[in-house]
Amino acid sequence: MMNKDEKYFKDLARNLMFELTDEEATDIKHEFTTLLKQIELLEKINTEGVLPMVYPFEEDTFYIRDDEVSKVISKEDALKNVKVKKEGYVVVPKVVK
Repeated sequence: MMNKDEKYFKDLARNLMFELTDEEATDIKHEFTTLLKQIELLEKINTEGVLPMVYPFEEDTFYIRDDEVSKVISKEDALKNVKVKKEGYVVVPKVVK
């Protein structure tokens, strides 16, 4: 099992551009340790001969439906209230630096 200390989580947070308090780092360390223990338990389960499943139930799913096109509006109607548009597309301010 991987033993990580609070410094590891604080450094990781800093790399992700946010800060953790000592208390938050300790809480995350405990949660991470618990998660690793749960994963170890799951890894002990013998799954030999078990077929993979797409859904966790055998009955047909009733909520998955085919996509059906309806209420289509024209490109012109979709863009008629747009403040800034260019070549048929909406222009928005850049949000990623």
